[in-house]
Amino acid sequence: MSDLKLQHLEKVYDNNVKAVYDFNLDVHDGELIVLVGPSGCGKSTTLRMVAGLEDISSGKLIIDGRDVTQMPPKDRDIAMVFQNYALYGHMTVYENMAFSLMLRKENKNEIHQKVLAAAEILDLTSQLNKKPAQLSGGQRQRVAMGRAIVRTPKVFLFDEPLSNLDAKLRSSTRREILLLHKRLNATMLYVTHDQTEALTLADRIVCMSMGHVQQIGTPLELYDTPANLFVAGFIGLPPMNLFDVEIKDGKAVCTEFTTELTAQEKEMLAGYEGRTVTMGVRPENAVPGGDITVQVISNENLGQNTLVNGTVGKHKITCKFRDWCSYKYGDTVKVSFNKKHFFDKETTNAIRA
Repeated sequence: MSDLKLQHLEKVYDNNVKAVYDFNLDVHDGELIVLVGPSGCGKSTTLRMVAGLEDISSGKLIIDGRDVTQMPPKDRDIAMVFQNYALYGHMTVYENMAFSLMLRKENKNEIHQKVLAAAEILDLTSQLNKKPAQLSGGQRQRVAMGRAIVRTPKVFLFDEPLSNLDAKLRSSTRREILLLHKRLNATMLYVTHDQTEALTLADRIVCMSMGHVQQIGTPLELYDTPANLFVAGFIGLPPMNLFDVEIKDGKAVCTEFTTELTAQEKEMLAGYEGRTVTMGVRPENAVPGGDITVQVISNENLGQNTLVNGTVGKHKITCKFRDWCSYKYGDTVKVSFNKKHFFDKETTNAIRA
């Protein structure tokens, strides 16, 4: 496999609309990078620039040390798996997987061996003589992946490959992609709007918003130390609870509650004394026991966990308790916050020690 470098990539359309701003990323050999963000954030445009399906307005694309910025797609040695599978309905599974190799006029025996090997990896051996219409959505997506595998490309690109599958198939196919990555030690660039896919698949995540990269890091880094309010609100399900608080005398003071700051938090927020900041609390960090009163709106039992949705005064809050709970509408529960995040109100950036 190969490494991939995206250096100051930008995309500007003819109407002067800028879709991607100064995108920089080094993808290491064998790494699985996930681009995540809401619709319209520029992640698919970035992927299409790498694939050669969109012109690069400025910047450089380097694959394995070779500048491919101006090269046509066929010369970049990249394989792309699309959201809608893009299979030929009149061809069998075998023919779909072999088609790109046949276009290259590769040896028939070599084509046969490559198709059989890919089919075995993807558990498609018994489906090779069927047409796409005879397959389930998950099987069609595996055929699309098989078509990419047989080419042994330098880089695999995935454009929201699971979005057309139901929840159960998404989960099983996600595991198959992860296993495929480990088996092939493949360099992969994967686009999704689903943070669950990002958190479970990625070696590193690129979180994007409005054409800008917001943060690059491991799934744990983005979850545990979000760079700004956007990342804090986008990564994590349910999303982080947010409160405006005043930093005053070693405390975070909200209109409805006051919570003590730890020694580390006091040091970190020393320059914010008397100022209002945004405090973030993950649902699992709002724990039973304390002096903050939550008025319960709903109680969602999830087996080992319970989501308790409610309000603290005018503020909405979601708590994720580790036990099975049976709160009803109108009940009250006392909580405390065992971990807090703080963000500058003006810049929205995380406040760090």
